[in-house]
Amino acid sequence: MNMKLARRLLAFTMAASLVVMPLTVGATDSAQPSSSDSSVTTEQAAAVETTSQVAAGGQVVKNQLPGAFAIQNDPAVSGIAVTETPDQIKASAGLGAGQTPFVKGYTLDPKRSNLAFASFEAGAAQIGGRVLGGLNLDFGALTDGKYTQLPEGVTIPVTLGIKNYNPNLTYYIVKVSKGGKVELIPCEVVDGMIKFEATGGLSAYGLIAK
Repeated sequence: MNMKLARRLLAFTMAASLVVMPLTVGATDSAQPSSSDSSVTTEQAAAVETTSQVAAGGQVVKNQLPGAFAIQNDPAVSGIAVTETPDQIKASAGLGAGQTPFVKGYTLDPKRSNLAFASFEAGAAQIGGRVLGGLNLDFGALTDGKYTQLPEGVTIPVTLGIKNYNPNLTYYIVKVSKGGKVELIPCEVVDGMIKFEATGGLSAYGLIAK
């Protein structure tokens, strides 16, 4: 994997297409790249990590999938790990020999992605919980350096580290898909790690506690 390419892929995504999720299906509020977003600065690229792991409860879960990650002093998430190998994801997604599965993962800022957080709040209201933080996960494939998203029907197991984990709380994941679909999805919490099934393409995932 070309690490420079990986960094630029995520830095460009963050600069040009930070996801703002509408609350209602059919509403449009997608960020469109402007001419000033067509390039990536050295500082933006340098901030992107090409490896990630989750360390909690004396255990370490390492990410298995090529990707680019940016966890910007997030108050809720301490790490991201995809626990299936590239070969497993290639098989489930029906990718060809020249395609490499790839993930872009980055935490969201409540001010810059206010509609995404409004959607997280809507999910939290269903259970009387509170939003701790959120991130975008974008699953796709690289073919000769070109990135395309995987279909939503592909599922990928993900583990997140819960920063400042409190065993007295119950944690949930709310997923916000393009078009504004908000849903609480099944998850499992073990010793400060929360595990769930993400889907192909781009979605926002919010961490909720109650």
